[in-house]
Amino acid sequence: MKSQFTLGIGIALALGMACLMVAPSHLWAQVSTATVNGTVRDATGAVVPESDLVLQNVETGVERRSASNSVGVYTFVSITPGTYILSASKDGFRTSSLQPFTLAVNQTATVDFALEIGAVAETVTVEAVGAEVQSSTAELGSVMAENQVVDLPLNGRNFTQLLTLTPGASPISTSQNAGGFGSSAIGEFAYPAMNGQSNRSNFFLTDGVINHGSAVSTYATPPIVDAIQEFKVQTHNDQAEFGQGTGGIVNVVTKSGTNQVHGTLWEFMRNDNFDARNFFRRNVVPLSQNMYGATVGGPAVRNKTFYFFAWQGFKRRTPANRLYRVPTDANLAGDHSDWPAQIYDPQSTREDAATGTFLRDPFANNMIPQSRLDAGFVNYAQTTIPKPIATGVADRNQLDTTNSSVDQDEFNVRGDHNFSAQDMVWGRVSWSDLRQTGSAGRQGLGSLVNVRTLNLAGSWVHTFSPTSILQFQFGRTLINRDTGSEFAS
Repeated sequence: MKSQFTLGIGIALALGMACLMVAPSHLWAQVSTATVNGTVRDATGAVVPESDLVLQNVETGVERRSASNSVGVYTFVSITPGTYILSASKDGFRTSSLQPFTLAVNQTATVDFALEIGAVAETVTVEAVGAEVQSSTAELGSVMAENQVVDLPLNGRNFTQLLTLTPGASPISTSQNAGGFGSSAIGEFAYPAMNGQSNRSNFFLTDGVINHGSAVSTYATPPIVDAIQEFKVQTHNDQAEFGQGTGGIVNVVTKSGTNQVHGTLWEFMRNDNFDARNFFRRNVVPLSQNMYGATVGGPAVRNKTFYFFAWQGFKRRTPANRLYRVPTDANLAGDHSDWPAQIYDPQSTREDAATGTFLRDPFANNMIPQSRLDAGFVNYAQTTIPKPIATGVADRNQLDTTNSSVDQDEFNVRGDHNFSAQDMVWGRVSWSDLRQTGSAGRQGLGSLVNVRTLNLAGSWVHTFSPTSILQFQFGRTLINRDTGSEFAS
């Protein structure tokens, strides 16, 4: 029997245009990017209007330009997280340049400049002290940078294990998603409760678009660890763009290419020869597990167009090796005297008028009369259920050794293009296919699970002026899950 359904069709942020026409001091970060704002003053503390500001990405060379307004305030919005150099200049003043500093996802960094009188050709280099202090919003959250995501040990390379490092996170899973249902979860995973909220109150985004399995509040398409630039867990939000979850907002940012071609290649292997043996098991359980993949990213056109591709595969093979009980010939004939619990006659059910409860008569010595047995069901049990064997374990007379297999393939493709300093676009496709087979409880009865997910995302940002920005962002999430069980042919 198979069931199939599609879950979670999300349109992130807007399915239409969102045109932001507001003063620069009120332009906050979008959900997958960062913002830089501040004030430009002179040595006396007076504001410097109409100063020119340039924000340059160190790794891609892409520049963004802005200008301070009449009260000296400037803003850069929709900035891709990364390492940047920021400079401010104006005729009659020396150019002030901030050393490379890092912008994280959802960060609003405030950087103020104090220009000195002099020629524009003269440059004053300022250390990035306090550049990452977020004083413009009251949001709370923790960022996991690329080196933490890639270098910290993760069993199964599932990034959700790092969620428990967030302040206020409690590693509690409700029964509904304790098994990672609907999330294509491989290896160890964690869906913690944030700040006392249910762990089903969390919400998952990738590059600012919805990547959420709405049935049980897990991610839909699993991000490949080597494709994650960073992620942030928002635990207190005061911004309108964050909603739909009273717990943590988990926002993953995927990598884009740079002006240098970079790539990685990996394989992680486990098997029964490497693993420690269980002292309480007489036999070693065979195990073969491999996780492998590769990434490559670089420029299609330097300083303009970039690509990033990631692929990952997973294979696991091991038998069930589970002890269980099957009915004996005597049991099928109605003799359950070897059963440790008393068996009651369901047809004798009646209400106890004194207590309001219901009573049933026990079968004497757990013996069910032959006349009460269903011949068809007895024949079904005799035909399909394995016969008892000696296992050496009390009340267990069968061993299920059905082979279990797990196969998963994932890929992530992203492209970024900069038409000009005023127009930037990016698009991404993430796909996952999980195929799992194993025992449905005993030999001869197999189970199957197939979870296929797709997450699409794209964004276009157009800058009309330093005070006028238009952003169009689109996202779509699809989940297809087939489950069932069948007899072996």
